[in-house]
Formats: sequence, C-alpha cells, structure tokens
Amino acid sequence: MTMDPSAPRDPNAPPPQTPEGEMPRPPETAPPAQSWQSQPAPPPPSGATMSTQPEWMANLTSKQVVPGPAGLFYADVPNRAIAMVIDVIGIFVVYFIVGVITVAIFGFNAGFLQIPTTTSLLAQQIISTLLWAAYFLYTWVNMRGTLGMKALGLQIGHESDGRTLTYEQAAWRFGVLFGPQIVIGLLAALVPALGILSLLSFVWLIYVLVTIAQSPTKQGIHDKYAHSMVVKAGRSA
Repeated sequence: MTMDPSAPRDPNAPPPQTPEGEMPRPPETAPPAQSWQSQPAPPPPSGATMSTQPEWMANLTSKQVVPGPAGLFYADVPNRAIAMVIDVIGIFVVYFIVGVITVAIFGFNAGFLQIPTTTSLLAQQIISTLLWAAYFLYTWVNMRGTLGMKALGLQIGHESDGRTLTYEQAAWRFGVLFGPQIVIGLLAALVPALGILSLLSFVWLIYVLVTIAQSPTKQGIHDKYAHSMVVKAGRSA
C-alpha cells in the first residue's frame, strides 16, 4: 500500500520502519541562532599594554618622515632648531632697530655720534623683550606656530588633545624657554660687565635641545611646563 506523502499523519500510527540495510537518520535540529553577541571578543594578549599616546595623535606615522599621504609625527631637534634660527634672525633685526631708536632718544650725544647709556640699554632690552614676547605668544596661540615653525611645517598644540594653546600656556612656555636670556639681558643693561653671562643663556638653550632629544614625544622642558607638543606634517610622496 502506498502512502500519500501529502496526507496528514496519524499521531497514533507507529513510526515508519527503516528499510533493512539502511542506518536510521538522526532527527533534524534547527541551527543555533547567530548573534553578534554570541561570541565574546577575545581578550587582549597577555603582553599587551594600554597606549598612553593622546587620542589626537592617533594618526602619527612615526618619528621619521615616510613616503605617502601627509601625516603627523613628533618634531625632532633639527626641525625645531632650524625654525628657532629663522625666528631669532628676525628678533635680532628688531632688536637692532629698537637699539638705534633708543640710543637716539636716550643716548649721550658726543657730537658726531650717540653713545649708549644705561637708560638707552635698559629701554632697548625692555622694549625688545615686550615685542619678542608679543610675537611668540600671538603666533603660538593664533597661528599655532611662529613663522619659522610654519616654514618647516611645524605646529603646536595642547599635549592631550591638540587644541590651540591658551595665552597662559604660551606665557609659561615663553618664560621657561627665554627667561634666562631676559634676566641676563636686563642685568647686562644695568651692569655692562655682566654681559659675559650671555654664555649662560646659550648653555640653557643647549639644555632645552637636549631635553627635546631625550623625550619620547619630543617635548622639551618648556613644553612640559606648558603642557604643549610640537608636531610636523609629513610630506606626500
């Protein structure tokens, strides 16, 4: 007798017999439901450590310039030094111009020339320092870098998230970087014999460069106090 496969099956009927010589088929079960939460994320390797690098520096390529699309990397000592030399050249030009003006106003008239006096030297130092400070604070805050830094593709920002520095941060950075030179310049204006101390200001700048070179993030002592960081844009291939 042939069974109609489309006919409803009697629940009291005995189960169908497996033909002799064949293995019984296992009951079919539905596959387990798939879910993105069914498999937990594998744990990190035992030797892995959490990165302390600021989030805004996530696109840093390396400490070296590499071919490819422009990225960011920590500004090294040569780039920082060249940028500073460019700025210092402009500072000396302004210092000379201010000196000529102050000597003409406060200097001693010796007939055919004007001789610098303590007043003229002190005025030159104070005015030059104010112009000097205004230049660095304005460019660090409003341009994210001085003209020398811009020429080298450098920019400055907050060490944690890259936001623009505040004037308070810029003042701290300027004071730590140039404070010794300013103090020595004022002392030399009052006592010209102390001008030999200018060698100490040169030693201080060397020390600042050493702190930059020794820092993994290329932050000098002035950057540490100001919580600032200088980076450089990589060049495209």
